[in-house]
Amino acid sequence: MGFSTLLPLRRLLGVVILVLLSHLSFGQILKQKHLELIKARSETWNRAFNSRDTTAFYGLFHPNTTICSASGSRTTAPTVRQSFRTLFRQRPDITWMNRSMGMELSDLGQLAYETGEWAEAWTDPQDKTKSRVIGKYWLMWKFENNTWVILSAIYTPLSCAGKNCLD
Repeated sequence: MGFSTLLPLRRLLGVVILVLLSHLSFGQILKQKHLELIKARSETWNRAFNSRDTTAFYGLFHPNTTICSASGSRTTAPTVRQSFRTLFRQRPDITWMNRSMGMELSDLGQLAYETGEWAEAWTDPQDKTKSRVIGKYWLMWKFENNTWVILSAIYTPLSCAGKNCLD
């Protein structure tokens, strides 16, 4: 093979490498964009919960969501909404903070997970004692209808202070 035959092959190889690098770069940018979208949705939990913006808060959940905690498991969005309504009514000053410590997109589809630490605190309305629960959480996110929603959540308490910790 002469030099003139190798030149088109080198050009073709250069184009293939450029296309592959562009594709990898685009994929990385797209992945980063989705992680940013999930992070923004995750931050909505704290803001919406603590301001009682139930429209924004309930908008985080998939219609078939499941949330598990020490107090039990709730499935479907209506059950989850009712559970949080009860929580807001029983603990009017409750605060809840999720602190994300990691997120990752699945290679198998439009799924992602988030892990982190969570804390909630409230004052008992009858005797004015303070309670605080601290633990770890895990969320599974699903990209559906052009937005990320929580498909499932697990909240595991690890420490508790106050007499009404896990009611």
